[in-house]
Amino acid sequence: MLLAVLVLPAACSRGDGGRAKAEAEFTQQLVDGGLDPTVAECVVEKFFDGRTNDELNDFFLRAELTNEERAEFASLTKKCIPAVTG
Repeated sequence: MLLAVLVLPAACSRGDGGRAKAEAEFTQQLVDGGLDPTVAECVVEKFFDGRTNDELNDFFLRAELTNEERAEFASLTKKCIPAVTG
């Protein structure tokens, strides 16, 4: 499955809900791109898990995904579809 993602700049700042806002905005971008909302939430949750705010800020500042990120999103989508659709 090919996952195309348009990443708009968002910031994950400490203590002000910036991380939650970035997570919500990114989830909405995936939904706007055609991903089921529940699958999008799963993908974003797994992508954000284990990443620091600085790592996420670097991710959102870049205009395009790296090859590694493309592969990760494809893998996460494959994992999340069965988890959601059961």
